[in-house]
Amino acid sequence: MKHTYNGKSYTLFNGAFNDATFSSTTVCKKRVGPIPRRASKVASLDAVIELLEDGDTISYPHYYRMGDNGLKAIVEQLRVHQKKGIIIYGNALFDHTDPWLYDAIKDGVIGGVYGNVYRAFGAHIMKGDLLPWKGVGFSHGNRVRKLQTGEVHIKIAFGPVPMADIHGNANGMMGKPEEWCGPVGLFSADTEFADYTCLLAGTVSQNLIFPASISMETVDFVVPFEAPGLASGIGSGTLDLERIRSKEFNRVIAANVTGVMKASGVIRNNMNFQVGSGAGLIVLDEIRTMLKEQKLMANFAIGGVTSMHVEMLEEETLRYLMHGQLFEPSDKVVQSLLNNPRHIEITAGYYASVANKEAAVNMLDVAVLSALEVDLDFNVNTVCANGRIIGGIGGGQDVAAGADLTIMFLPLATGKNGKGFPKVVDKVYTRTTPGEVVDVVVTEEFVAVNPSSPDSDAKARLLEEAKANNLTVVSMEELHQKSTEKALSMGVIPPKQETTDEVVHLIEWRDGTLLDTIKKPI
Repeated sequence: MKHTYNGKSYTLFNGAFNDATFSSTTVCKKRVGPIPRRASKVASLDAVIELLEDGDTISYPHYYRMGDNGLKAIVEQLRVHQKKGIIIYGNALFDHTDPWLYDAIKDGVIGGVYGNVYRAFGAHIMKGDLLPWKGVGFSHGNRVRKLQTGEVHIKIAFGPVPMADIHGNANGMMGKPEEWCGPVGLFSADTEFADYTCLLAGTVSQNLIFPASISMETVDFVVPFEAPGLASGIGSGTLDLERIRSKEFNRVIAANVTGVMKASGVIRNNMNFQVGSGAGLIVLDEIRTMLKEQKLMANFAIGGVTSMHVEMLEEETLRYLMHGQLFEPSDKVVQSLLNNPRHIEITAGYYASVANKEAAVNMLDVAVLSALEVDLDFNVNTVCANGRIIGGIGGGQDVAAGADLTIMFLPLATGKNGKGFPKVVDKVYTRTTPGEVVDVVVTEEFVAVNPSSPDSDAKARLLEEAKANNLTVVSMEELHQKSTEKALSMGVIPPKQETTDEVVHLIEWRDGTLLDTIKKPI
């Protein structure tokens, strides 16, 4: 059965690893422009914008997060040049885009946006303000896949960098420290498959710079741009270990997750792992302690990188650190990436694209991820809280599908203003990761193991060793009941938000099939 949205005819999701519906043919890369002659590529943003025609697609990465300044300037220039219906191929759109991005949509300058949206912009999508365009949420790997297969074609890829040379080489580790963004691998596929690539550079060097995380081979223009992004907008309080430990939920949930890893036997020599921020940082500290105590060395860690990862690299409890996105813009992390040969910058495609012949997420022995809610079939929701878009997908789908043991953690229930919210529900509001790739769900007191996920030695050992590691294993049905009971103890459980039949946002699976849709609330 096919559904057409934004001009794309979607195949419905039919399994996490369905080769029958998957095509990974990579398109040819278009070559535009004259034969190179060592000319400077420095240009004005005005001149680059003039290359666009109404309805073209531009792309822009999100690695500066709330500190980004470049996208607003581009949208302003699109307005000045009276461009209409431009599509933005993004990755994540945060609250700093409000209200100017929506104003550009209202005025017809922007015709639609791809990418995971958050809170303020998500509210516009839920109200139907972008219709007939539907929002499109996808994983890091899927974003690359769509470019590799030609599903999305970019006219101009715009990328902010702290420093570039006049020939188009750039990285995120040089230039002014306040503008460092670290890895720029989220932008790599854009530079490869766009007709034109334009860098917005905080500092422009007359001399070649290395490392060339972005190569002059794929760059057409270098635009001098004062403060394209600020590192201060990248950081997060979820990386403060002492602050994290001060919250009882984080301590308890981390202890339970650590117990699952011990019982499953994944803490071993040459293990590969990914853990997130928040309570995940306590888990990382526990992994580090166990590796030290047992005199082991993990092979690699991947995902958002912190100072603790760097310390593990230096003390050799970790052999390689694969770095795709900066979560902590500190001198310690950036200098390690610049100078330590075992601290490796990777692209989003290397990390997770299913259009490649292999991806790093498939090497993971264990992954620890967080969820907004889960349901009886172990389906996960990380995006929509009963009619409000508050989160995104990121690399969650890719990691869950790739890891040998995928652990999802969340509170049993939460409460606010006399209302109770169960987090284990009969059916998630929005399915962002299918249950078949989730092995274990962990709450403060209980653990549920998915009987329907692929069999593995880790899962079998977990069930055998759970009691010895003080884990209380229950069925998902029991966990659901306990979640409901706890929510009721906190207040009244609100009814599920009723909706119209009008689709406002799409959730794609990492192979491009349609996993779920979000409909406009009544």
